[in-house]
Amino acid sequence: MIKIEPKEADLIQAIADGDEKAFKALYALYFKKLHKFLLKVTHNKEDAASDILQESFLRVWLNRDRLMEIENFQAWIYKVVNTEALTLIRKELHIKTKADRLQLNIEKEDSAFSVQASLEFTEIRSVIKGAVQQLPQQRQTIYLLSREEGLSPIEIAKKLNISINTVYNTLTTALKLIRQALVNAGYGEFLSILLILGIF
Repeated sequence: MIKIEPKEADLIQAIADGDEKAFKALYALYFKKLHKFLLKVTHNKEDAASDILQESFLRVWLNRDRLMEIENFQAWIYKVVNTEALTLIRKELHIKTKADRLQLNIEKEDSAFSVQASLEFTEIRSVIKGAVQQLPQQRQTIYLLSREEGLSPIEIAKKLNISINTVYNTLTTALKLIRQALVNAGYGEFLSILLILGIF
């Protein structure tokens, strides 16, 4: 027997049948208490609390076909929220550890050598390579001609028979996406030194 309140049971049954309005109603029913709980867990980080809550309820919707198997929905959703919160905390700690490690290398006497000699350098290259591979074909080609073959924007424009403005705009967009990939990987604080070293 499902151990939940009648109103909640009706909502869960409707969600299991694909009712989006019932899903929104269930979200509203739990929002305040879960949000309050998450603010404590995240030390009052509003964005983090909201992200965790949205990810948790996304799991509710994605698993709606199994909702009727859950005996205690409240206990289950708290477990989901707690798991998502722990995942975020682990990710933040991982990023901080990498950032601290790179900072120590940068602070050494020969910072350029230290960064390039470190394990972080290999990972940075890997992050950049992955970001470049995600670029559309023309954007990828222009980026590689600029960074790997050392062609100037004018030379790239002539080689590909495109306008120089297209080259500039494409490189700007590509670099923005690569920077974001580096930020996501935990190297956002060190973009200036990476640019000086010509890593991307």
